[in-house]
Amino acid sequence: MTAEDRLPLAARRVLVVDDQPSIRGVLEVALADAGAHVRTAADGPAALRFVESASPELILLDLMMPGMDGWQVIEALNASPQSTGIPVVLETSATDYESFERARKLGVAAFISKPFRLGEVVETCRRILDGARPLQGTPEKDGDVPPVQVRDAEGRLIASGRLLDAAGRGAQVDLDTALAPGQRVTVSFDGPGGNTVRAAEVRWVSRMGNRYHHGLLVQAG
Repeated sequence: MTAEDRLPLAARRVLVVDDQPSIRGVLEVALADAGAHVRTAADGPAALRFVESASPELILLDLMMPGMDGWQVIEALNASPQSTGIPVVLETSATDYESFERARKLGVAAFISKPFRLGEVVETCRRILDGARPLQGTPEKDGDVPPVQVRDAEGRLIASGRLLDAAGRGAQVDLDTALAPGQRVTVSFDGPGGNTVRAAEVRWVSRMGNRYHHGLLVQAG
């Protein structure tokens, strides 16, 4: 195995779609340094033309673009048999969860939050390419899913479940109980550095069968 093969995104094909040259440049460098073959597009029509000619394995897509916005790009991708299976990761702000339900229904794989932490962007891309779909409630294939406990302000356990995704100040968790948007809680889960405990605020809730997916705004540690 070569050093290049050990990179987290070695030889994976990623398309970055963003109308801001600075963001395209930063993401292109970070993903290429992680081993990916990166192409960029400045708008929706250019992205769709690229998908037709050389199907990427993953698309990082900005929502707010002039002309054809990110929603229209997703709808066009879903309408074509050639591109409907390509996972899409949306770029959004850390506190902008209003579009979650729409994104989930359109099959979006995950969010990455602005301002970006590039290491977390690379890790999110790796998980998606390994089969994870946090917005759809699917962890990566053969991956460990950390258990999560949620406690109220008095320290009482009010819900338990699993961590679907965590990046920057955002987290997505699958719980056995629906919490209230705006509710402040303490979340604990096992991570690479041991047990992690963070204060958080519930930003959205979506029912998935008899389970409940939650988006959390997590306070910095």
